[in-house]
Amino acid sequence: MLLGNVERVCLLLTAIYVLLGKGVDAETFTLGYITGSKRRPGDGEYERPGVRISGAITLAVEEVNAGELGRQGHKLDFLVAETYGDEETSILMTADLWKKNVSAYIGPQETCIHEGKMAAAFNLPMISYFCTHHETSDKNKFPTFARTRPPDTQISKSVVSVLKAFNWTKVTFMYMNSSLVDFSKMSTIGTTILSSLENNGITVNFLRCWKDPYYLMKNVKNPFDEIVKETYRETRIYVILGNHDEHMGLLMALDKRKLLEKGEYWVVGINFDQYDEQKPDKYLRGLYQDRIKDYSVLKAYRNYFSIVASAPIDFDNFTKLINDYRQKPPFNFTNPLLMLRVNGLVQIVPETAYLYDAVHLYEMTLLRALKENRDPRNGREMVTALHGVHYRSAMGYMVYMDENGDAEGNYTLIALDNQTNKGYGLYPIAYFVGKEEGSNLPKLRLKREISWVGDGPPISEPYCGYHGEKCKSYTIEIIGGIAGGLLLIIIVVLLVPYRNWKYEQELDSLLWKVNYKDIQIKEAKDENGTSNEISVKCNSKTSTTQPIVRTSQVSLSSNPDADFRYSMIYTQIGVYKGRIFAIKKIRKKSIEITREMKKELKIMRDLRHDNLNAFIGACTDPPNICIVVDYCARGSLKDILENEDIKLDNMFMASLVGDIIRGMIYLHESVIKYHGSLSTSNCLVDSRWVVKLSDFGLREFKRDAECEPSDVMKKYHGLLYRAPELLRSTGLDEPSARDFQRGDVYSFAIVLYELQGRHGPFGITQSSAPEILKKIITRDTTNPPYRPPLEQLENTFDFVRDCLLECWAEDPENRPDFKIVRNKLRPLRKGM
Repeated sequence: MLLGNVERVCLLLTAIYVLLGKGVDAETFTLGYITGSKRRPGDGEYERPGVRISGAITLAVEEVNAGELGRQGHKLDFLVAETYGDEETSILMTADLWKKNVSAYIGPQETCIHEGKMAAAFNLPMISYFCTHHETSDKNKFPTFARTRPPDTQISKSVVSVLKAFNWTKVTFMYMNSSLVDFSKMSTIGTTILSSLENNGITVNFLRCWKDPYYLMKNVKNPFDEIVKETYRETRIYVILGNHDEHMGLLMALDKRKLLEKGEYWVVGINFDQYDEQKPDKYLRGLYQDRIKDYSVLKAYRNYFSIVASAPIDFDNFTKLINDYRQKPPFNFTNPLLMLRVNGLVQIVPETAYLYDAVHLYEMTLLRALKENRDPRNGREMVTALHGVHYRSAMGYMVYMDENGDAEGNYTLIALDNQTNKGYGLYPIAYFVGKEEGSNLPKLRLKREISWVGDGPPISEPYCGYHGEKCKSYTIEIIGGIAGGLLLIIIVVLLVPYRNWKYEQELDSLLWKVNYKDIQIKEAKDENGTSNEISVKCNSKTSTTQPIVRTSQVSLSSNPDADFRYSMIYTQIGVYKGRIFAIKKIRKKSIEITREMKKELKIMRDLRHDNLNAFIGACTDPPNICIVVDYCARGSLKDILENEDIKLDNMFMASLVGDIIRGMIYLHESVIKYHGSLSTSNCLVDSRWVVKLSDFGLREFKRDAECEPSDVMKKYHGLLYRAPELLRSTGLDEPSARDFQRGDVYSFAIVLYELQGRHGPFGITQSSAPEILKKIITRDTTNPPYRPPLEQLENTFDFVRDCLLECWAEDPENRPDFKIVRNKLRPLRKGM
């Protein structure tokens, strides 16, 4: 007996210890359940959704307490707040529950905008199971709001996914835009779908709306007849948001115009009502008129599928549980079927599952908050923790909670089929699962192949365009093209000989030829300023030793005592057609004008550039064979360099160098290809201080010209600018144009050196011109090639020295072209 009492005391103490140990941190979390389950006196219309669905919260809370939350010693409870379906009462109940210190709201039911803002103000989580107002998706205004019932606008993502799956990028979209309160949400959903289409690159060719609900009935005008009439020419894919009678009305309008026979048109229906697996044929019957036996209806439905909310999976057991729990406290709703002594179940609605999901979703975030030691009554943190979670709904499928706190909808694609034992109806052909890679759109997964009317899915725009404008007949163009081609061939056939004839005429016209008698030679003045002009008549036959022109020699040199480095440069000038020109004698006893020579002279006459001395013409009558070119008043660049009174600053130098380079680039890109004898003597300067290159071209015209003994030193001086490889040329192997171009770069380097130093092409040196030429020609592998001494250029920029070294490189292939030289010397143009 004593032993038994001791055991009982020990058990009692153990129980007390366990209870105290569990209760140290135990807490009761109270949900505020906002529902509409009753009617006010005199209200016989309110549907009282809470009567059907409220058993779900009793079941869910019981499961939570029996689960992990209960095992941790905590408890979940709930308070019921009745709204009678009235928004003002709902708002009052929201405030009343806050005063009762609830931990979270489950609800509200029909309305939620003002209630959601209050929850945000109280910083309490609010998980709705019924409300679909799209405004609450804005987390800036409703940061503590989430919902397990997908907003009807969620269907827009599935619509886009279907269109993209079949590459339908151009559609006509239509929906009902009614002022009736019961249908006002259609406008909101339609606007959302329209926005989703445009944001995903789907072009809406036409947007059409109708005002009132349409149902198939006799003597009721089909509003879609007019819409189809306006749009069918520029539409192949129709997307319609509405009830299934309206979908059928559109199909009938298309079939009336025989547009559905070839499978070129397709209708995508949108209906956010839940799919009824038990009655797949109801979608073909119509609400007021049974058309299922009408063959034209069945034929039309071959060009149609619809997007609907998915049916629940294995809902029977859940339905039984809800029927049991709705009869338990605190609701105690009776089963009207039992009252009629009928052993049946009250059919539950999807919102029942959404209410059940809301409680378990709160449990999920509550356990996470307790585990992470966060405040479970901080509504913002609690709802944010729900974003991005996946959970299994009482509907039987997985649900994703998006970044707006909205449960994403689960939708099914249904199409016409004739199934054994069930007959004709709309059956599931595809589901939406997961996400497309790199997109927020659900992925369409086909359950079976779609029976297209044609060879495959119709295209949203015909390959040739809606009006054939992309594949229009080119008969006229082809005929015109053939005729034009023939005409072109004829013109070409005639043009080629004509151009050749015209070219020969131009060669024979001798536009370049200058009559020496038309030139009036100007004599230089002597030291006393008197003219030495000798007048000889042009047609005189008595004088054989004197040319039948007035002759003169005008020196442009500023230092007559110089050696080969300061040679006298003489230019004979004359007046031709009222302008002064320079006359260059070609010492030949006679000249035979060949066709090649004519071409050469024509090319020279046509060649024009600001930095090339213009060729005016030539005299070919012995003994006055000469070339007439523009006269440059300031002489040659050599004259300027030898004139110590002329100061060359960096800007002036850059201008002279730039002119030479531009002239050489143009010359190298012309038909002449190269200069061949570039030096300071043939870089002439006009009155505007612009450098003009001369003494190029006319190679055939000048060939075999005699050289006076007095010109020997001048010839040696010119060779100082020539490239080593050209000096070494034996004449057996004629250098190519490219060889001469590389040689021009070398010559430019010597000119640039002379510009920088102003002491001749090789600076201050005791060597004569022949001695320098010998050193250049001689190859000495033990010493670097002989070049002008850079050490004499004291104030020259480093980039100029580098350019000189590259331009007079021994290997011609290592020399840059003139465009590269221009870039290397670009700093000179900045006045550095």
